[in-house]
Amino acid sequence: MIEKKVVLITGGTSGIGLGTIEYLLEQENYEVISLSRGDKNLSMAKEKLGDKANKVIFLQGDISNEEDCKKIYNEIDSRYGKLDGLVNSAGIIKLGGIEEQTLEEWNNSININLTGIFLLTKTLLPLLKKGINTSVVNISSMSSERAGGSIAYCASKSGVDMLTKYMGQELGKYNIRVNSVNPAAVYTNIYVASGDYTQEGYDKWSKDKEKLYPLGRIGDAKKDIAPTIEFLLSDKSLWTTGAIYLVDGGKSI
Repeated sequence: MIEKKVVLITGGTSGIGLGTIEYLLEQENYEVISLSRGDKNLSMAKEKLGDKANKVIFLQGDISNEEDCKKIYNEIDSRYGKLDGLVNSAGIIKLGGIEEQTLEEWNNSININLTGIFLLTKTLLPLLKKGINTSVVNISSMSSERAGGSIAYCASKSGVDMLTKYMGQELGKYNIRVNSVNPAAVYTNIYVASGDYTQEGYDKWSKDKEKLYPLGRIGDAKKDIAPTIEFLLSDKSLWTTGAIYLVDGGKSI
């Protein structure tokens, strides 16, 4: 019997994180840990997962907080003693350019989107070294190379891409692969959570975006993004590291 891979997904109660958890549970060869900052989306996530929620370990913590990262390490260490996969999916956005964006908004974006990946991966590294064919998947964005929307978000995601390449180069000696998945627009709650859109406004924005994509729609977290993440977590990508996977419905063409 093949031993299941132990995988931690940050931002695991909404958006791409939750979509990835749904997809991984269907593959039936993953032990899934969901990490989120608070319990705001927890009940909705459990409702969406249904009976499969019982197969997920739900942890809470702030990835930009060193003490929280240590607690997460201790929880995983005591339960599994290793970590085979880490999906750094937690992220926030606040729209605005250099004239509109406040320093607080800038710092929040950098702390969650970039520093959080650095800090959590660094903290969990001893467990990742004990994993089998270990893989780290960072969720970046097409915005890492295309300016627009939010200066802080774009800057943070550009940082994620270079962080991915640097860690891929550095951690290869431990047989730890590090890659990033860079989506274009995916239907999630990120803009509503930021307060930039009402749900009605976001639905209209999403519909208007469709005509800009060669494939005629924006992305679906579970259907379009999670399969690429799972490929990078799996043993099908054992010779892939430091790569940036653009999954964008053709938007960048």
